[in-house]
Amino acid sequence: MTIFDRVDELVTRGRPAAMLTIVGKDGSAPRDVGAKMLVTDDGEHGTIGGGTVEGLAVDEAREVLRGDAEPGVRTYELRPGGNTGMVCGGSMDVFVDRIRGRARLYVAGGGHIAVELAAMGRQLGYDVTVVDDREEYAAPERFPDGVDVVHGDYGETLSELPMTSETAVAVATRSGTFDRRAVAAALDGEAGYVGVVASETKAEHIFDSLLENGYSRRALVRVRAPVGLDLGGGGPEDVALSILAELHRDRYDASGDRATRHDLEDLVVVRGGGDLGSGVVYRLHQAGFPVVVTETAEPTVVRRAVAFGAAMYEDEIAVQGVTGRRADDVDDALAVLEDGAVPVLEDPTASVIDVLDPAVVVDAIMAKGKTDTGTRRDLADVVVGLGPGFEAGENVDAVVETDRGHELGRVIYDGTPTPYDGEPGERRGYTHERVLRAPSDGRWSPSVEIGEIVEAGSVVGRVDDDPVTTEIDGLVRGLVHDGVSVSDGAKLGDVDPREDVDYAKISDKALCLGGGVLEAVLKLS
Repeated sequence: MTIFDRVDELVTRGRPAAMLTIVGKDGSAPRDVGAKMLVTDDGEHGTIGGGTVEGLAVDEAREVLRGDAEPGVRTYELRPGGNTGMVCGGSMDVFVDRIRGRARLYVAGGGHIAVELAAMGRQLGYDVTVVDDREEYAAPERFPDGVDVVHGDYGETLSELPMTSETAVAVATRSGTFDRRAVAAALDGEAGYVGVVASETKAEHIFDSLLENGYSRRALVRVRAPVGLDLGGGGPEDVALSILAELHRDRYDASGDRATRHDLEDLVVVRGGGDLGSGVVYRLHQAGFPVVVTETAEPTVVRRAVAFGAAMYEDEIAVQGVTGRRADDVDDALAVLEDGAVPVLEDPTASVIDVLDPAVVVDAIMAKGKTDTGTRRDLADVVVGLGPGFEAGENVDAVVETDRGHELGRVIYDGTPTPYDGEPGERRGYTHERVLRAPSDGRWSPSVEIGEIVEAGSVVGRVDDDPVTTEIDGLVRGLVHDGVSVSDGAKLGDVDPREDVDYAKISDKALCLGGGVLEAVLKLS
């Protein structure tokens, strides 16, 4: 039997294999370019030269078969100090490819779903077999040409059919008892995919029964129940499509995500791009959510090095590798999202919510309850507020605690967070002393830069002609942007007595709040 005859046999039986082919050779090597070898999970056919190099290649071929590695070229050094330990003196490039066996789909139950599933399965190239214990439902004329139809007991018939990792079993009988027997046969046969058309309650009964019969929870995790992807619709053809979509996704180890770059299904609008809101934006962006930030024309962001709101002044800012870019309008914001960046839009009332209909709205304005920001529960499917001013179950769906301490970042789903007490966070015994505040109304002009070390009593800037001095030694961690109009007592910046702090890193507090928002979004979506 040639190696190609063996491939044909394995494919027909539905068994996967890996083909090793020498595609490059340099110097002395045991076989020439073009030599092939076939590897299955329990055997080999042919040779690419034997010895250590073949053993390594076989191991890598089985990793590809298990899905632990991708197909591709592997290079083996056949000289002392190389990765094989061999002394031939050359090297070999071996292409490792995966050969899939023919895909089989067994359908337990010959009802309306089976008719649609068999037709679609055949169109997608599956060898389809339908099993039913009722003679009228096991009539071949009910199904498309090429579909095998078997009249017999579900468990016994399925147990007699060949199964491999390339076999899928979809169970849609008229009874939970028959479902259980079919699932058991599929698990015993180690089918690659097992799915049951059942409600959550019915599926639970099936699982309980299988557990009582000795099947492990580890085995039952493989069973898709209820079966299929949530694609909508409720007719037999809709169910069949959802099953095949899930089966195809699993078979090809695909994500099932939309391929379009314009998908806004999970869009989040974050109101406020200060340092705390930016921790939220960073967490959501890193988790794969498209995020739009809305801001005022001149936001009084203090820690501008870690605030997406600073894009209103700088046009573009990078916060720990995530780019925030000022957007002129909604169309521009969509273009920024398409580039994989975070758009920052001048939109203090968040009118973009009415235009883009986001799934999530996060109020990170940090008004602390002093003003009504206009955030309401009906703005999106999930609405989250940060800190005081919000009540979960009333004006938002969830509130994230912003008060430092043991409760920081906790998500509140019913009730209110700790009231605002006006106390800045403590740093080495300093609280109010480390905050720079405006001595009067006017236009702010800093004379130092973020990241500079300053001494107590030194002038760090002016509001019009009035000097602003620091009360402590330390590192300037944040400053409001030059030229912003401020009112008497407004926060202008902060000095951190820890001179070695990295002002360009998002704070632990901001990341904690981001984690809380991410929890709320995932839980409530």
